[in-house]
Amino acid sequence: MRIAVAGADELVGPHVVEAARGRGHAVVALAGVDLLDGAGSSAALEGVDAVIDVSNSTSLDEEPATRFFTTAAATLQRVGAEREVQHIVTLSVVGIDDTGFGYFRAKAEHERAAGSGPVPATIVRATHFHEFPGQLVGRTRDGDHATVFDLRVQTVAATAVAAALVEVAERPAQGRTPDIAGPEPAEVFDLARAFVDHFDLRLELRTDEHTVAGIAEDGLLPRAGATILGPSYAEWLHSPEAAALVTDG
Repeated sequence: MRIAVAGADELVGPHVVEAARGRGHAVVALAGVDLLDGAGSSAALEGVDAVIDVSNSTSLDEEPATRFFTTAAATLQRVGAEREVQHIVTLSVVGIDDTGFGYFRAKAEHERAAGSGPVPATIVRATHFHEFPGQLVGRTRDGDHATVFDLRVQTVAATAVAAALVEVAERPAQGRTPDIAGPEPAEVFDLARAFVDHFDLRLELRTDEHTVAGIAEDGLLPRAGATILGPSYAEWLHSPEAAALVTDG
């Protein structure tokens, strides 16, 4: 197949590219910003059989995130139909229903836009990535402390989700797949603590409850029947992906 990866410059994008090539597919890599320009994406989707959309908004605020996601999804549907694309697979997030969190409301609009068009579509919801706690530490680090969200999650490896997305793209569209999640639930604070200790970062961690106040206590855990994928978070801490977060920070 010829597969376009929209958002190839995002966290999971390079893993999707690698997984698709590893399964023998030709890959077209699109940056997330390319989806805001129909002319640029039109040439890229020439001869493409399926699109895997892992693009992401740079903002967590509802209005700009909704604008990005709906524009990107509409572009893929319109240009995909013009180029006779057979399948669009869109990565989404577990727990975006019935929430007051602006970014999740934007993702819900993303799902609706992704499935509203002539090209058959599949929505794949995954839990937060194993990278999430380490990313929070890196983004909020201030001197000898960092701040992480007060959330219960069931994180999964980005590489595992990437491989699953390619497998979904190889099959006919199915509307929605079972949730994808990692092996066990945990508190983000505990995962961040494990990350900090593993890499000997010597940081005090503080909890941010305000930012995620609109998310239910167990709202980010997968539904019954979810596909559970390893490795565990403890195993993942020994991976190059975990070490890269420290190097990038």
